[in-house]
Parts: sequence; C-alpha cells; structure tokens
Amino acid sequence: MIVDLLWTAVILLLGLKLIATMILLPRPRAERLADRQGVWLWWATKITPILAVPCMIAIAWIENDRGGLWVYPLLMVFVLVAVPVMVWRRFGRTA
Repeated sequence: MIVDLLWTAVILLLGLKLIATMILLPRPRAERLADRQGVWLWWATKITPILAVPCMIAIAWIENDRGGLWVYPLLMVFVLVAVPVMVWRRFGRTA
C-alpha cells in the first residue's frame, strides 16, 4: 500500500514538472518569469524532482530493488547538483 502511494506521488510530481515545462517552453525566454504564474511554474520544474527522487529511493528500498538502490541515489546526486546550478544561472547573474 505504501509503495502504491509513493508511486502515485512520483507520477503526480513528475507529471506536474512535465506540464509546467510544456507551459513555460513556448514562452519567450524574457517572459517566462514576467508574471506570478510563470514564477510558480518555473519553481515547480525545479522542486518536483527534489521531492520525487527520494520517493523513488524509498520504493527501491522497500522492494529490495538493488538496481534502483544504485541508480536512484545517483539520480538524486545529479538533481542536487543540477537544480542549484539552474537556480544560480537564473538568479545569480541578476543579483
């Protein structure tokens, strides 16, 4: 039961990321953060992987999935490096 809830959370979080990305990409780069909706969508694309990957690690741990226990932590390291870099690229230049 807990595994089903975790998978549901992963699917919803990554689905939110996909939808937010699809809404933001057609906008011109200068207009992506022009309004409040754009800011929320941009942050949704950054925060959702940080929340989804630990759920995937927990699922692999509960199911004793050795492959997942190798791959998902590596994915988490990537996310923990890539997200701050993207935030810095967006806001570090203007500050």
